[in-house]
Amino acid sequence: MAVLETILLFLALAVGIFYGEKDLDNFYWSVAISLTTAVALYIYGRDSKGRMTRREGYLSVAATWLMFTIIGSFPFILGCSTGRISEAFFEAVSGFTTTGATALGNLDSLPHSILFWRSLMHWLGGLGIIFFTVAFIPMLGGDSTRLFAAETTGVSIGKVHPRVSTTARYVWGIYLTLTAACIFSLKFAGMGWFDAINHAMSTVSSGGFSTHQDSIGFFKSPMIQYVLVLFMFLSGVSFTLMFFTVFRRNFKYAKNDGEFRTYIYFLAISTLIIMVFAFYRGSQNIEEDFRRTLFHVVSLQTTTGFTTTDFMQWPRIDWIVIFIISIVGPCSGSTGGGIKCVRVMVAFKELRNEFKHILHPNAMLPVRVGRQTINSDIIRTIYSFFTIYIALLVGGSVCFAMMDLPLLDAFGVTIALLGNIGPALGHSIGAVNPMGLLPDQGLWLGSFLMLAGRLEIFVFILPFFPKFWKND
Repeated sequence: MAVLETILLFLALAVGIFYGEKDLDNFYWSVAISLTTAVALYIYGRDSKGRMTRREGYLSVAATWLMFTIIGSFPFILGCSTGRISEAFFEAVSGFTTTGATALGNLDSLPHSILFWRSLMHWLGGLGIIFFTVAFIPMLGGDSTRLFAAETTGVSIGKVHPRVSTTARYVWGIYLTLTAACIFSLKFAGMGWFDAINHAMSTVSSGGFSTHQDSIGFFKSPMIQYVLVLFMFLSGVSFTLMFFTVFRRNFKYAKNDGEFRTYIYFLAISTLIIMVFAFYRGSQNIEEDFRRTLFHVVSLQTTTGFTTTDFMQWPRIDWIVIFIISIVGPCSGSTGGGIKCVRVMVAFKELRNEFKHILHPNAMLPVRVGRQTINSDIIRTIYSFFTIYIALLVGGSVCFAMMDLPLLDAFGVTIALLGNIGPALGHSIGAVNPMGLLPDQGLWLGSFLMLAGRLEIFVFILPFFPKFWKND
């Protein structure tokens, strides 16, 4: 895995050489550090017996993500993109977790190599570092199942094949196809090749890093916005559903998928509500208002985080809609963050059943998503997830408020980072202001929240429990 990051750093270095950048010592040193880490880990672990327990699987996933973000921060530190270690680490975490909340405030002046490295972090982190390794590195053997289960904890993305490695390759095939299609579509819509490649990697990964400080608003192109809406929407759909629908021509799979319908309902209803209020206020340009609304609704629910305008200038009723869809997020098994639609569905149906049980104590009321019955173990896990999620949300908001952030900003920043959304609801740190305005302790806290949110909380939190390290 350290070798993989070395290759990615070398690709960013190659981009810098291609564009004739003179000072690339930051990438030379980063490649050297990453390669040295790989060699050291290989030498240290060469006598391993090659067997992995479930606990070692969880620890390997958490340690791998931490290693990638630490090494990934070196190009920012050594290249003087920032003088703060906390800012560089935050940027790397935001990249690999596909949060897209930048701490840098000078994107238009950054070299091509750094901009490409930011997008490349998104692209790898979109489906998961371990997921990539399981797909293309056969040496893991039977341990791939434990690594796969650890990185996709909570509500599983499902399998398209009995073998985990084959499933991973199928899903990565879809991912590569979406990336290529997005690149050519953006180029056709008017972007240059460099911008098209970078924005395509940010879009299909539901990341949100742009090559410009004004994000998509820089291009002022309706065609580009509509193209991005399409690919952001597709990236928020379960890749398992896309496989069976597109490649197996099983359209009933999508029709019977309750989570997919819920995803559509949230997008449609949210867009309709904002448009109704815009029309009530006296819309001057219906098409422009519709495009702006649809773009931000899709961007925020899929947790991509691209923006064309400052949505903090919108009426407060729109903030409520944005807040709800940001928390819910897209489908499970997609590249997006958030709670995921399926968890919201299951929690709502279980709550509805509890009210029915009050009237009919002896009734058997199973929870179903589509045609699948959800067993009690999964329901318990979902409610445990909600409990920890709320605890982190409250704790993070309190900590940010203690750093002198207004309450709305503290709450908005916590939601944006824990849900891997990117832009936050807030005035001092909002949709267009960089996270670098946070103090160092705020950036370290934000990095923790992003990693916890990307690994669905359990994997990243487990090593902090003393019992995790006991042999029993």
